[in-house]
Amino acid sequence: MFDTWRRQVEKDDSTVDAALTKLVDQITPSIYASLKTAVELGRWGNGDRLSEEQLENSLQMVILYEAKNLKSSERIEATLPNGCGDKILQ
Repeated sequence: MFDTWRRQVEKDDSTVDAALTKLVDQITPSIYASLKTAVELGRWGNGDRLSEEQLENSLQMVILYEAKNLKSSERIEATLPNGCGDKILQ
């Protein structure tokens, strides 16, 4: 799904931004919960492992959804151990 979408929007940055916004707008709370669980467990709901690319893409969607829809205290980075977020950003 993401590969096809990525190829379609790689034409220019404005297209990517618009496509990402549209994609994030289509994520329902149920889809968000499924993506977040998949990222946390490294597996889809059916038990299949996420590939490295699926994990990366799913995490990006979770972060973008949270940035748009959740308070900062409810976001995934708020649950990281103290100082862990700083190490990730370096």
